[in-house]
Amino acid sequence: MSPARGSASSATGAELARTLHVRPGVGVAAHVVQGEGLEIVRIRVERPAVILVDRGIKTVKPARGGAVRALPGQMLLLAGGHTVDFHNRVTDGERYEARWLMFGGTVLDDPYYLATARRQSAAEAPQPPAQVLRRVPSGLADAFERARRGLAPDPSRPEAVVRQQLLEVAHWLLAEGMVLRVPPDDARVSGRIRAMLSAQLDGEWSSDAIARSLAMSEATLRRRLAAEGVTLRELIADVRMASALVLLQATSRPVSEIASAVGYDSPSRFAVRFRDRFGFAPTAVRGHARAQ
Repeated sequence: MSPARGSASSATGAELARTLHVRPGVGVAAHVVQGEGLEIVRIRVERPAVILVDRGIKTVKPARGGAVRALPGQMLLLAGGHTVDFHNRVTDGERYEARWLMFGGTVLDDPYYLATARRQSAAEAPQPPAQVLRRVPSGLADAFERARRGLAPDPSRPEAVVRQQLLEVAHWLLAEGMVLRVPPDDARVSGRIRAMLSAQLDGEWSSDAIARSLAMSEATLRRRLAAEGVTLRELIADVRMASALVLLQATSRPVSEIASAVGYDSPSRFAVRFRDRFGFAPTAVRGHARAQ
């Protein structure tokens, strides 16, 4: 999940409160709404994330490890640096709905949090890519929502306060034996390119420009990517499509505007690329709620 920079939020209840707020380096808060159930495959989750399911059922299947499922009122913890498949099911005939909180590295580098985590035996064991918390303490649920709201744009709210709100969630999870860790930097060329593209989705990214940014020749760039099993064209399309998916789920922006935001001048061309990547049209994300 690589949301676009900036923030967008719905203004009325009629828009089902879709929201997306980003504070670079600190965190991301999203309220995801889908009008129909969908299976979304091969999504790269770069940073640790916590998801609270409000409606429907969410199943997460990591590339390595077993699948986990969360029902309404349950919470999922995703470790950063993993590729996963999501299956979001609608069970009430209306919609799937969930709230996300993603943690920036500057939050989880807090010395007190790291020392506390090390003192707990659970912190020494490898954490699976996905875990479910079936009984969410009320204190954790309250802290989770405060942190999400804290990430909303507000010049009067100091960034240090927002960091502490996110840290409160991390400590609540620690009390449940669930540790949030900053994943190691992705040393792969594809990982470095993903980070570069995510910072400017609508940029004119050529192989020459990317190779120069990585201080290598185009031939070396192609060779390194081939060794990782991906082409540059596939990588650029995947980063743009993943970001478009987030914007469709968590904002009420028109599809044409989202297409432009991720680098496509033509909405129809964007729709074709999106369907090629995910197997469904952009409008399917909003389903029968797409008018909202």
